[in-house]
Parts: sequence; C-alpha cells; structure tokens
Amino acid sequence: MHRRIVVLRPHEWLKEAFAQRAFALAAPRLEKTIAVKGVRFDERYHPVRVRGRLAVSGDRPAAMGFDYAKATTLESFCLRTDFEDEEAIARFARDRATEVLGVYADPEVQAFPSPYCGANAIGDATDVARQLGVAGLKKLGLTGKNVRVAIVDTGLDGHHAASDGHRLRIVGGWSPNPGYAPGSTSPPQHGTMCAFDTTIAAPNARILDYALLQSSGTTFTAFLSDAIAAYASLMELLDDDPRPLVVNNSWGMYDRSQDEPVGSPGNYSANPDHPFNQMVGSLVAAGADVFFAAGNCGADCPAGPCGARDVGPGRSIHGANSHPDVITVAAVTVTRRRLGYSSQGPGGLYQRKPDVAAYSQFTGSGVYPNDNGTSAASPVAAGVAAALRQKLGRRKLTPAQLKGLLQRTATDLGGTGWDYDFGYGVVNAKRVLKGLGLGPAKANRRPPTRR
Repeated sequence: MHRRIVVLRPHEWLKEAFAQRAFALAAPRLEKTIAVKGVRFDERYHPVRVRGRLAVSGDRPAAMGFDYAKATTLESFCLRTDFEDEEAIARFARDRATEVLGVYADPEVQAFPSPYCGANAIGDATDVARQLGVAGLKKLGLTGKNVRVAIVDTGLDGHHAASDGHRLRIVGGWSPNPGYAPGSTSPPQHGTMCAFDTTIAAPNARILDYALLQSSGTTFTAFLSDAIAAYASLMELLDDDPRPLVVNNSWGMYDRSQDEPVGSPGNYSANPDHPFNQMVGSLVAAGADVFFAAGNCGADCPAGPCGARDVGPGRSIHGANSHPDVITVAAVTVTRRRLGYSSQGPGGLYQRKPDVAAYSQFTGSGVYPNDNGTSAASPVAAGVAAALRQKLGRRKLTPAQLKGLLQRTATDLGGTGWDYDFGYGVVNAKRVLKGLGLGPAKANRRPPTRR
C-alpha cells in the first residue's frame, strides 16, 4: 500500500467532520462521491482543515509558492489515504479531478537528537545562559511570563523541572492519540529536553505539549499528515486567542527516499504547494513565531538515520525546516564551534538556510547525558523569542520583524556575514536588547535630579 495525503475541496460535511474530530461524519459521503477502486481512507484520521496561501486562477487555484502579495487564503481539507498502487493514485486524481486539489507524499518525520561523534558535553545550561545574554533579559523582567510556547515533539513530563528549578508550566496540548493528557509522558524524553532548553531564556513560559512524535508506532516518529493536524490545532488556538505563540519543532525528514521526487506535484521536501508547507506559512502569517531545527545531517558527523543522499551542503535541510518564513536553527557549542552534525544549506524550499545558530551539546535537562543535536539548539533560540514576546506583541513586532531582529543582531561566526553553516551567526539576546533600545544603558538610566 502507498500512504498519501489527499487534499479535497471544502464541503460542509468535511467542515463538520473536522469540527467534531470524527471521520465517521464524513465516511458516507467519501464512499459515495470520492472513493474509487484501490483507494482506502484511513478511518483513524479525521478530515483536517488546511489553510494555504494561494492565488485564484479560474476554477482551480494556482499556487504562487511563497509570494503572498496577491494571494488569498484557500480553505481545503486533507485525509490520510492508502492506495493499492501507483495506478490507483493516477486513477483517483483523474476520476475525481473536480474534487481533488492534490495528492501528496506523507513521509515519516523524526526527532533530531544526535550524539556528537562520541564527544562529551561541552559546558552546561549556565554557560548557555551566559553566552546568550539571559541576564540582560532577566534584568528587564523578560522571563517569558504568560507567553505560550508549543513544544511539537514526543510529549512532555509535567513533573520535570524547568531551568529555574520549578516544574514545567504545562497549560495544555494536543496529540494524534485520543485520550492523551498533556504532560503525562513518563519517563522524560526528547520533548522534555526541548521544553527545558526553551526555559533557559524563558523560565516562566506557558508550555503547550503537542505530542506529535507518537503517531506511527515507531520511537520518536510521526507521519507528516499528523503534523498537519497539529498545525490545524495551533491555527485554531491563534484564532481563539491571538496573544503571542512561539512554536518549536525539533524534528524533520532525515531520508527523502519516502518522499516523491523533487519536481513531482506530490513532493514535500522542495514543494511550496505541499499542504504542510502551506500550513506552516499560514501559521506564521497568523502571528506565530515558528522555529525549526536545521537537522542533523551535516557533512562532518551525520546522524545514523540520514539518507545516503541527504548529507551535507544543499542536501540536508528539507521541507518545512527550510521554509522561508520560519527561523531555521543550526547548532554550535558554547565555545562557538560548529557541531559537525548540524545540517547545511542551501535549503530545499529556500536557499538561504539556516537563519541563525544556537547552542547545543551541553549538560542541561538531565534527560540525556547532554542536550544535543539541532534539537537542543532550536528551543534555546525559541526561548529568547518567548522572553521578548512578553513585552513585544505581534502588533509591535511581526514574526518577520522578530526573525530579522534575531538575524541582524546575531554574532557572526563565519566571518563573512551569512553562510550555509551558521546562517547569520549565533543568537545573542544582549545585542537584541540593544537593537530594541532596551539595553543596559537605557534600562539603568536614572531620571535627572530635580533641584
């Protein structure tokens, strides 16, 4: 069988099935009007609303990639579908052309932890905080208080400590598995490590446990279709409450052998029309600050799961991890040396990736001997964003402006400005505050004495 994501035109019965999270509400209409021989819809996956940024062209919308200048929002619905063979896929797309907007790859995605070629930890969370300039954030009272940070990962252990010694402040979440209670993943795993690393800069952030990487039955692995469902939930969250939302994603596609070839309409890794890539762009457009780990398939020390042709410059940052609207994070040590597993651009969707670097390979959460991979670097950077969002809502600073601020205030490590290893350099909260006019000189300035 061939698993695929099918995107359908909107209908009221699909909207109702999504609202109720019930495949059964859509099943009769799917069987009567959509199904063809050799096609089986996955009943464990209810229809999911997809919001994409597309341009209207005649009866069927024509994608404009990521050029949103003349784009309108298109609502559609996706389903996870098993096809008997490639012929069934072609027959389905042909015979249901009036209803089907696309058939896309549904590859597995995995978490991004990685041992650094057997090396021990380099520094600890205190060193990370010092190098980031967290003291300057705390001096201004910027601790991420009341800012929501979604950890899209393996699930969280609600009993685990944040960097300030208190328990992680878990306030909700989502899972592809019905009945999952946010914060109930025990013992602590990869997601808990990421949550801790976010709190190095934002210890008072309100954590959302989006337990994506539980859906396929394989350790730390999910289907991309479930990531679409997770992002649909995040979109609803912003619709209901537009306050700041930071989203960390320390996962991605290691091996493109499960993907459709680049150039195919169903491709994910380099295709802006793929529904997950569209959802990611829509979530950023709605106001979320979205961070993705660059990946662990760097040329010097690639992780084991990396595909044979998915290692090194131009081959190792794929799909949403390379989306132009997200903040893609590479990994360095606290001594500011590149970690050999850190994936290198150009990216599949956007050439100038990664965007910035952040710290990894340090003793921190206690979940593992060290917090490692670009998995740790991404939430370290996301925590800085969460701390800033306590004071700066999206009306004061849009996601694009925040991204630009992190880029231009980063400490350049390559010596030539932006490059494929470090992006613009390592995130530097002290320089961010200075760029905002909130640095120590202004913060400590005393009012003139009256005589």
